[in-house]
Order: sequence, then structure tokens, then C-alpha cells
Amino acid sequence: MDLGLTGKVAIVGGGSDGLGFEIADRLLDEGAFVTIFGRRAEKAAAAVEELSRRHGDDRILGLAADCANADDIDRVTASTVARFGAAVHVLVTNDGGPPVRPISELTDDVWMTAFARHFFYVVRSVRATLPHMTAEGGSILNVVSAVVERPAVTMAAPVAVWSAVIGYAKTLALEVGEHNINVNTLMAGLFDTQLVDKMIDRQPELSKGGLGGRVPIGRIGKPHEFANMVATLVSPNSRFVTGSVIPVDGGSLVGAGFGSAHTPA
Repeated sequence: MDLGLTGKVAIVGGGSDGLGFEIADRLLDEGAFVTIFGRRAEKAAAAVEELSRRHGDDRILGLAADCANADDIDRVTASTVARFGAAVHVLVTNDGGPPVRPISELTDDVWMTAFARHFFYVVRSVRATLPHMTAEGGSILNVVSAVVERPAVTMAAPVAVWSAVIGYAKTLALEVGEHNINVNTLMAGLFDTQLVDKMIDRQPELSKGGLGGRVPIGRIGKPHEFANMVATLVSPNSRFVTGSVIPVDGGSLVGAGFGSAHTPA
């Protein structure tokens, strides 16, 4: 099915690796022009090289930018417009997430940094992008962790920050709907990315198979499955879907008591 994204312009945060890279790859598959950015210049350059190898270099722009820096966020939008034209049709906010620490270790500085990097990043990205989206309409999609719906020890910062993002996005959907702009949030479960690899490195007792055993469908997600959902929601075909918060987690949020057959030993 043609998603109607050919020729559309998209900005994808955290596009150097993980889910962000897969999202950019999927949007390029659909014929979109895509800007990606990440904090590390070398990783952004490597991602652009790989995406250019797959899709050509005329529809991809890679930038080194820190999502906690307001000037960097403005520069990402300005560079996108300078490269691809005045309209921006898709904004995907995505980043690695707030620190995982016990509440006793969350100082004021840690909290302020978490909100700057992960909440105000969304606010600033929307503020910079909206003027380029209202004329033709578009889509804003925020990626958060599904942990926001299942709080756990050491997860206070992610839960608090992502809850703020969700509340902001729902209100934004009400305000921009008249401009043919939809706003949605995807709650990501466990996917086979570097973040899961790092989690297993920190906790050797874990494994991908064991983690997948806790998911009702019996495995963790494949990054392209998440990217497919993103592409569908940001397409013009999904413009009537807005203000939604949708889990993409293999049924984990609804399947907490699905039985012991899938529970790892």
C-alpha cells in the first residue's frame, strides 16, 4: 500500500542508531526526504553513509546535534528547510531516555538534565517545526518507553518525563488539529537494539530469549516492526488518528498475567 510519503520531508531524532535509524530507513523506503541527528558526529556520519548506500544521498541529511541544546534543535530545523524546502511534513521525536537510577540518587541537577534532554527536546522540536508544517499539514510522533505504564524501581525519571511528554502531546493534538496535523505517541516495548544489548551487559543473568519469554507473543520486537508502525501513523492515510498513546510491545502491557508458559525459568 502506498503510504503517501513520497516527497514528504521528515525529521527523525536519534537517527544514528537503534529505532531512530530503522525509522529513517523506513521513511526513505517510502520516498521521503529525511534529516537525522544524534549527539555524536561520527555515528551520525556512519548512519548517513549506510542510508545513502541503501537509498542514495540526495534524500538524506545527517547532523550532529544535542537534543538538550535549544540552539541545536533550531539548527536541525533550519538545516532541513535549507536542504529540502520550506515545508516539514513529519517530526519524530526519539532519544535514548532519562537515567535509570534509584530516587535517592536523583539530584536536582539530574532531574533538570532529564527534563531538558527528553521533555524540552520535544517542546523545542515542535516549536521549531510547526511553522513549517501548518500550511500543508503533517504529523508529529513521539517515541517513549512503555515503562511509563508499568513503573518499576529505578524508573522514576523515565516514568515522570515520559508522562509529561504524553500529557503535552495530547494537548498539542487538540491545538493543531485544525491545521490538518495529527499528534500521537508510541510506547516502545523491548526491541532488539543496542539498548537491550547494554541492559544485558549490565545484568548478565538476562538474555534476549529470556526477555522475550515475558512477552505474550514469545519474543522481543524487531526494530523494523516498530518502524513500520511509525511510517503508518505519520502517513497522510492516518491523519484521522490523533491524540493517541499506542503501545508497540507484543502485548506486554495487557498481558501481565498471561500465564506461566512463556515465563523464563
